[in-house]
Amino acid sequence: PAIRVIRDARSPKHAMGKTYVQTICLRDGCVAEYVAYHADSWPAVVKSLSHVGITELKIYMSGAEKGAEGAQTRLVMVMQTTDGFDPAVDFAKHTNSSPVVAEWERRMKEFQVPAPEALGHEWWTEMEEVFDLSMQLETADSRTGYKAADAAE
Repeated sequence: PAIRVIRDARSPKHAMGKTYVQTICLRDGCVAEYVAYHADSWPAVVKSLSHVGITELKIYMSGAEKGAEGAQTRLVMVMQTTDGFDPAVDFAKHTNSSPVVAEWERRMKEFQVPAPEALGHEWWTEMEEVFDLSMQLETADSRTGYKAADAAE
């Protein structure tokens, strides 16, 4: 699937590499097991992720597991990669790196369901960056801000 780079090496004052943010939901009744898998991830999986150019990967969770009635459990993945990382190529390379990694990916997919806003071809849905403090600070002295004049009245 097409994944938009949130930040890359062309962005001023940011570390080299790319940042991707994606979301997906968990099926009902599998939160505890999904969390258990990730609390003690298989070594072959984490080594493969690193090998294909993922330098940092964090998954955050919210929703039904916190007792939010009627809520779906939502995952948000924040991933830092090398500049050369290509999701279309490197995720496939990761999945096919060994039978163990392929089995991990198969099991994780059983827990997941695309987010309601996912396009037909998407599994994990890309998220769009709407705010970057560093970029806002760089230009703070040269702009007034959206509808800031309204707040001053």
